[in-house]
Amino acid sequence: MTTEDPVPEPATDRDTPETGSNAARAQAFGAVATAYDAGRPTFPAEALTWILGPGRGLQVLDLGAGTGKLAAVAAALGHDVIAVDPSQEMLEVCRRRPGLDTMMGAAESIPLAHASVDAVIVGQAFHWFDHARALPEIARVLRPNGVLGLLWNRADIVVPWVRRMVHTMQGDAIGGDRFDPVPVLLQSGLFALVEDTRFRHWQDLDRNGLRQLAQSHSRIAVLTESRRDAVLEQVDAIYDNTARPPEPLRMPYFTDCYRARPSDLANYRRTLDAPVAPHL
Repeated sequence: MTTEDPVPEPATDRDTPETGSNAARAQAFGAVATAYDAGRPTFPAEALTWILGPGRGLQVLDLGAGTGKLAAVAAALGHDVIAVDPSQEMLEVCRRRPGLDTMMGAAESIPLAHASVDAVIVGQAFHWFDHARALPEIARVLRPNGVLGLLWNRADIVVPWVRRMVHTMQGDAIGGDRFDPVPVLLQSGLFALVEDTRFRHWQDLDRNGLRQLAQSHSRIAVLTESRRDAVLEQVDAIYDNTARPPEPLRMPYFTDCYRARPSDLANYRRTLDAPVAPHL
């Protein structure tokens, strides 16, 4: 990391899949799209500026866009953004955001032309992809000098109440190994010189917002109603014992960011398939 922030034990949103439950947990996001949009944090603009550069007007693909939280930040920075997600429910929420184009699609089969975007950004979703299929697709749609940016918001569980909250949401998964995208990117041979950094930010939550944050997690979404209600009662208790209304409860996050550019191999393979698409 290039910052001097202490490195906490990580807590990953759009939760890291567990063996045997991947499909059910991934599909659970569509059912909680509204809670996901209301409860999950946004991404700091500084993080996207680090990935995309200080300019404006790039053609950006937000892959696995969900409800469009990351896409909205890119659009606010002056870029032309296409949000792609396999969940119709997620995209219905995403379409309410101004300045975004949306398309149904998956990382393993991106519905865009060869070399058609300047950047692909992925927030909270890259660990869900089938990397053997998704990375060639990402390299295919990127322009020769394009950039791939990966972002994860991770709760700072050094703070005691945050640690209790994350444990309530994730159970024994708290403190587990963080997904590291660097070996995946480099072993593909399609990306070179992966850089990383970290940004700190906060999310202001009221009682209902903390509840929606919990409800947006796939582990909780797949519980039976009675078990889910029991978890949400624990979440309410955390808020009641911690918050000092009318001041919001401030949830601290680190945003871990990675950026990489297509390798010479990726650029060569792309030119064999199709010419570079013109800027729109």
